[in-house]
Amino acid sequence: MTTKMHQNNNRVVLTAPLDGNPRPEDFKTISEPIPEPGEGEMLIRHIYLSLDPYQRSMIAGRHGAAGPLGEGEMPGGEIVGQVVQSRHSDFTDGEYVRHFGGWQEYSLSDGTQTFAVDPEQAPLSTYVGVLGMPGLTAYASMIELADVQAGQTVLVSAAHGPVGSMVGQIAMRKGARAIGIAGSDEKCRLVVDELGFSACINYKDGHYPGSLEDALPDGADIYHDNVGGDMLAEALSVLKNYGTVILCGLISQYNDPSQAVGLSLASVILKRAVLKGLVVYDFEDRRQEFFDMMAPWIKDGTIKYLEDRVDGLEHAGSQFTRLMSGQNVGKALVVIGHESL
Repeated sequence: MTTKMHQNNNRVVLTAPLDGNPRPEDFKTISEPIPEPGEGEMLIRHIYLSLDPYQRSMIAGRHGAAGPLGEGEMPGGEIVGQVVQSRHSDFTDGEYVRHFGGWQEYSLSDGTQTFAVDPEQAPLSTYVGVLGMPGLTAYASMIELADVQAGQTVLVSAAHGPVGSMVGQIAMRKGARAIGIAGSDEKCRLVVDELGFSACINYKDGHYPGSLEDALPDGADIYHDNVGGDMLAEALSVLKNYGTVILCGLISQYNDPSQAVGLSLASVILKRAVLKGLVVYDFEDRRQEFFDMMAPWIKDGTIKYLEDRVDGLEHAGSQFTRLMSGQNVGKALVVIGHESL
C-alpha cells in the first residue's frame, strides 16, 4: 500500500495545562513530518479517534503512571486505523487495526497494544465503541460482576453514552428490565425509542430525584454508576435491600476532583448493598468471549448504538469539550480519514 509520504502529520496538542472544564481554545493543531517506521514497526493511518471521559483524568495525570500533560503535549486515545507501511512480521499493508495512537493523523506501532480488526464482521467505528473498551466495560458490569438475571431491574446512569447504552441492552438481552438516567428529554427519548429501555429519567427535570421513585416503585436490583457524586447517593435511595452497585465512572468529578461529594455509608449499610468497583483492564482475557457474543448482535441490528461524530482532527478539542460537558449523544468520535484509500 502506498501513501503520500510528503504530507505532514497533523497532531492536536494542549495550549496550556488543563484547569477545570476543557475549552476548545485549550487545544491547537500542529503539523510535523510523517514518521518513518523502523524495523519491527508499522505506520498507521488514523480513521477514527475515540474520545472518552477517562482521557480527562489521563490529561491531568490521575489515570495511569504518567504525570499531567503540559503545553505542547498530545493527549492519548484509542484509534481505529489502517496500516500503510509495515516492517512488522505480524501485520501487513492495508490491514485495519485498533491501536492507542493518540490525537493525530498517523502513528507508529511496534505491535504493542495493536490488534487487527475486521470490517466484514462489524463497522470499523464500533471497534472503539460498542465492540471496544465501552462495550467490554458493559459486558464486565452485567455479566462478570452483577451477574444480571431475568426478571431483575437495572438502573443505569449516563444511559445515552456508549457504556450505559450497552449495559442496558445487555441486561435486556438477559431478560432484565432497563431504566436509564440521562440529562435531557431528547436523550431520554433516544434511550427509550432507539435503545429499547423501559423508561428514562431526566435528572435535570424539576421532579428529579422524586421521579426515580416514580419510575422504580419496587426499586432496582442493580445500579450501574457512570457518574458518582449526588447521582450515586440518589440511586441508592431506590436500590433494593441487598442490591448491587457497579462503580464504573466518576464523570461528575473528572473536570474538578475538588467537587467530589462524600457518600454516606449509612445508606450502603441500611440497604445491605454490595458495591463492586469496575476497572475494564481486569477483563482483557474476556475480550474474545465478549466479542463472540456481541458481534453477531451488532451485525444483525439486535444491539443498537448511537455515535456522536465530528469530521476533522482539528475539531477534536471542541468535541472533547462537548463530551466533558455532557452534550454528546452516544459514542464521541472524531472522523480523521476515509475508511479506505
